[in-house]
Amino acid sequence: MRLFRASTLKKSALAAASAALAVTGLLAGSGTAQAAGPGGAQNVRGVDPGNTDVMLDRLCSQETSLTGVYGALNVDTGEFKTQDEYLRDVVGLWVPAGPWELFRGWCGYAQSSTWSVKGEPVRTSEWTGNHGTTEDKVTFVSGYSTKTFAKKSVGANISLSLAKSIFSGTVGGSAGYEWGWEKTSSFERRSEKSIPPCTQVATTWTPYQRVVRVNPVFYVEDYQWNKGDGEVTTHTWRGRDASWKTIYSYGYYIDGVSDKLLPNGQPDGREDKWQENLDPKSCAK
Repeated sequence: MRLFRASTLKKSALAAASAALAVTGLLAGSGTAQAAGPGGAQNVRGVDPGNTDVMLDRLCSQETSLTGVYGALNVDTGEFKTQDEYLRDVVGLWVPAGPWELFRGWCGYAQSSTWSVKGEPVRTSEWTGNHGTTEDKVTFVSGYSTKTFAKKSVGANISLSLAKSIFSGTVGGSAGYEWGWEKTSSFERRSEKSIPPCTQVATTWTPYQRVVRVNPVFYVEDYQWNKGDGEVTTHTWRGRDASWKTIYSYGYYIDGVSDKLLPNGQPDGREDKWQENLDPKSCAK
């Protein structure tokens, strides 16, 4: 399982976090551990209070400092606050209070699955009409350039810089030559098509695409609470066993979608003829 980290992290922080994430899959779980998810992470969705999909999105959307990203969870209500919100709204110091539990760590991106799909057909030529009474044959010139994009399951649209940091480079190894992320390829081709009487015809291209799904994961450095008998600091999520060193939320994912490429570097897909009837009043009798 691959883990990817946004390139905006400082080099020293990246090295520390990458080393920590690298050992996550080696940690032995016990007791309440679930089956490990992407990157060896445990799923908090449906286990902990609140909308954990949104919590992970907001947590990991923060700018990362040299010491990581910070968050606060109200375990009674499920409300999540960033560090700035907590200092402003709850306590003016970064200390746990009442039902609020505090945590610090690192976000990464663990590939969970990849699959192929057919993209939406797009028109690749001009319309050519036949207003006569007999069939015509016309040479069509069609052109197409590959597309790549990314989308999140929750939150605002993903930024281009974050998408590039996740899906460029090593992630391509999971899909081989098919993965065309940011590898722009295009074609222009000529083909003869028949146009029946009183119809118009254009060519379309249906791209074959590859989807690579990653789950944002959070590696716990420190987790704190204070239930009135003193502050407690642990180094797993909510003080659970070692398998809870890294968490994710099942419903929060980012999909990178790219047109597939053939071994020769050309776009992979299918060309078709798109035919529509013309208004009979505009055609010869």
